[in-house]
Amino acid sequence: MVTRRAQNTRKKLLEAAELLVIRDGVSRLTLEAVASEAGMSKGSLLYHFPTKDDLIRGMVVRLIERFEEDVEASRDEGPGGWVRGYARATFGWAEEPREVAVDAALLATMANNPKLLDPLRERYEVWQRRIEDDGLDPLVGTLLRLAADGVWLTALFGLAPSDGELKEGVLRALIELTQDSP
Repeated sequence: MVTRRAQNTRKKLLEAAELLVIRDGVSRLTLEAVASEAGMSKGSLLYHFPTKDDLIRGMVVRLIERFEEDVEASRDEGPGGWVRGYARATFGWAEEPREVAVDAALLATMANNPKLLDPLRERYEVWQRRIEDDGLDPLVGTLLRLAADGVWLTALFGLAPSDGELKEGVLRALIELTQDSP
């Protein structure tokens, strides 16, 4: 059983790692730097995250947990409710200022060991099954997921992301697709 103190320590370490990646870049993500940023000893960090891969995996798991909380908070009732929650949460993560923890986890993973994205890949499979079983035409649900993911990725990589009214219009159009679907 993980104590509240241990949970708080892990959270503080993960937040420090995220901040380091965003502020200083992926190349500066070291166990020593994270411990220092968190105001802890390296031994304390190693207790919770014995390797850099463990730390990055923790960042990815934290990303998944936070995203799933946002989806649940954004969903509504009826057919397609979970899919609409997914779209709303994803569009929310693409807002300025963007969800920097997400950026940090993904950037650190891709730069250090793309295999560490496996927990996210596994969750995407679960989410896709959830979309296909949400009471909508699976094609419509999948289209919405792919479009929402595209909005998020354009924001993540700064690839001419849409803002303001245009982005709101895209979300409205996607939501309308789910309401017209049988």
